[in-house]
Amino acid sequence: MAAAQSNSFRFMQSTSDVHMTVLRAVMSDFSYVKHAHDELALGVTLHGIQEFSCNGQLFRSASGDIICFNPGEVHNGNPGDCDPLKYVMLYLEPEDIRNFMGSVATHHVSDVWVPETHFHDAFLRFLILEASQLAPNAERFPLEYEHAVFKIAERLAWRQGLVRPELWLRRKDSLFVKVMDYVHEMLGEDISVEELSSLVHMSKFHFIRLFRTQFGLTPHQFILNQRVNRAREALTKGGRPSDVAQDFGFFDGSHLNRHFKRIYGITPKQYQVQLLK
Repeated sequence: MAAAQSNSFRFMQSTSDVHMTVLRAVMSDFSYVKHAHDELALGVTLHGIQEFSCNGQLFRSASGDIICFNPGEVHNGNPGDCDPLKYVMLYLEPEDIRNFMGSVATHHVSDVWVPETHFHDAFLRFLILEASQLAPNAERFPLEYEHAVFKIAERLAWRQGLVRPELWLRRKDSLFVKVMDYVHEMLGEDISVEELSSLVHMSKFHFIRLFRTQFGLTPHQFILNQRVNRAREALTKGGRPSDVAQDFGFFDGSHLNRHFKRIYGITPKQYQVQLLK
């Protein structure tokens, strides 16, 4: 007896000023009619073949491939073989992506238009999947979520040759020294980029651009990096990883683990055992 056909469409929305809707879909015998979105749609095929037409071309997206539909682009879609099609799709507000792209671009970005509909990019695939996991938890991890959207925009800008090289200036502007001191003082509290930009009376996206020039990091990266550095100092003095996580603004021990391991390659506990044995 043939296996039962199944279709599943699960939508989730971020609880953040940086809006995103995430779709996780499984399709066995369903086909989309021609339609278009107001958002920028970025997706990753996870299993099977995703067959669709867009701009007069027929595409077949295999596992790991990226699909992009610009706002207003008419497309359809259906499974391309007998296996169930599984994919994740992000629907991103064009204004958010344009503003983030503008914060890293060599010149003014007036519009968001990605010239590629179907392509391979392992790093962008990672960023899309990471953002899809963070979006439903944006309220718990606001810095990580917003930074994930920023990194997607930065990668799209990089693919179009728009990204300025990251700089790090030895002499810091006094306004940004003020911001840096505030971050150090409030490291254990919730800190938002809006809060930091208001200290120096700048728009958020202009602040991100100038901050990145000053420190070679976005404000999101800078805050997380400082938290990990302070946590490492506390671990060296024998602090319990769970307590250290709470002291320096991490949601819990696993939250600290994730960011600590990205910088040092091992977990806080492993690091502490190696130093204190």
